[in-house]
Amino acid sequence: MMPVEPLTTAEIVPSIDVLSLPRPRLIAWFAELGQPKFRAEQLFRWLHSRLERDYAAMSDLPAALRQHLQNVAPLASLDIETARQSAIDGSTKLVLTTRHGAPIETVIMPMDAADGTPGSVTQCLSSQVGCKMGCDFCATARLPVRANLSAGEIVEQVAIACRRGYAEGRGRGGVAGGQDGPLSARPHNLVFMGMGEPLDNFAALLDALDILMDPKCYDFSPRRITVSTSGLAKFVPKLVAAQPDVHLAWSLTATTDAVRDRLMPVNKGVPIDTMVQVLRALPPRPHRKITFEYALLRDVNDSLGDARRLGQMAQLVGAHINAIPFNAWPGASYTRPVRLVIERFVDEVRSTGASISLRESKGQDIGAACGQLAGEKTLG
Repeated sequence: MMPVEPLTTAEIVPSIDVLSLPRPRLIAWFAELGQPKFRAEQLFRWLHSRLERDYAAMSDLPAALRQHLQNVAPLASLDIETARQSAIDGSTKLVLTTRHGAPIETVIMPMDAADGTPGSVTQCLSSQVGCKMGCDFCATARLPVRANLSAGEIVEQVAIACRRGYAEGRGRGGVAGGQDGPLSARPHNLVFMGMGEPLDNFAALLDALDILMDPKCYDFSPRRITVSTSGLAKFVPKLVAAQPDVHLAWSLTATTDAVRDRLMPVNKGVPIDTMVQVLRALPPRPHRKITFEYALLRDVNDSLGDARRLGQMAQLVGAHINAIPFNAWPGASYTRPVRLVIERFVDEVRSTGASISLRESKGQDIGAACGQLAGEKTLG
């Protein structure tokens, strides 16, 4: 192999975000720089296996290459603005700041096993700053700033969770070849249910999934990842074509178009039946799960008629239902139904033959529950 010539400042190109590049694209970019494939593999390992964010520490890369990367591809991590832990369930909400100063939030949720012993950890990821979907019951819709996150910023939320978990002694074997270090504290499950609409940031979502599922770094199984959508139906087949085994969740929250139009403006362009038909038409996969996320709002969508329609829709699609009593946030116009109404709703759904779970959101005391993420740094 010919020796690689040192890179000079004359070769500097516009800044590139290497943290957002899946491994094949990083290899292709290195080829453009005249660098061999193994150098790209080394950098990818530093970034996404060792979770290093300082080129100077990447000791097996030539000094000239490290300097060139510093010039054309400076690494920018997310800054931790605030960390709060729930006294109720141990969940941790992290308020993070992007390089542009915008706030996002991610939630790390311990899931105890049935016998009360520590179990798996699920991380809820944000895909955007704010959200333009405008769902009336969601606090994120109040954020004045709206922007897409890069794939690197999505993945960086997981890297931060790994580092924190490792520092807290939660490393374990069996992750990415059983290596130690921060990646050994990788969360067990990822849910794209934080701030933003994942399918509205589709390209970055796909790149982030490629990195998170790469066997040479995070090595997540698609069975450990769920992508939620408010109903951007045209992107669902595209997501399934790219990642056929990733689980899907539809944030439904109403069983009639009249109510859903009011709660979720996306419904005016993609009515309920349209989304149902798109989900029914997906090629079957033995391990892919489809879930209906249904936030129960008092005297809005909690009638027995709603329960029957919800169960029937779930049966048509082959979906499981997560019923989530509404978690109030300051200024919210809605409240949660009383316990008796919730129990009757769940019983009525089950009478249709549908599968339903009643789920209390994690982190309710720290503003980390479903629908509560609102960017504390911006809203104060």
